[in-house]
Formats: sequence, C-alpha cells, structure tokens
Amino acid sequence: MHTHTHTHTHTHTHTHTHTHTHTHTHTHTHTHTHTHTHTHTHTHTHTHKTHTHTHKTHTHTHTHTHTHTHTHTHTHTHILCYYNKEM
Repeated sequence: MHTHTHTHTHTHTHTHTHTHTHTHTHTHTHTHTHTHTHTHTHTHTHTHKTHTHTHKTHTHTHTHTHTHTHTHTHTHTHILCYYNKEM
C-alpha cells in the first residue's frame, strides 16, 4: 500500500499598463489689414500766350498687414492599470 499526495499551487499575476496620450492643438490666426490712401493734388496753371500747363496729382497707398497666430496645445495622459490574479 503506497499513498502519494501531490499538492500543486499555482499563482499567476498579470499586470497590464496602458498609457493613452491625447494631444490637441488649436491654432488661431488673426489678420488685420490697414490701408491708408493719401492723395495730394497740386494744380499749377501756367498760361503762356496760347499754352496752358497743368501739374500734378500724386496718390500714395500704404497697406499694412498684421498677422497674429496663437497656438494652444493640450495634452491629456491616461494611465490604466489592470491587475488579474488567478489562484
């Protein structure tokens, strides 16, 4: 008569780590345009017997453009941990 007793103990531990990173980028661009027009009129009339001369008209246009860019970056990080134990 032989009696054999076997005891087996198994312990399994599983660790899962998930990292999720979300990056959101928002870009806002504002453009401002300023236009300035200057008109200078100089009229000179000279009469020489049968000749008439008329001078002059000058127009100056200035355009200024300003561009502003704003960038916003948001980063979200989520860490999820799962522990599974099987005895």
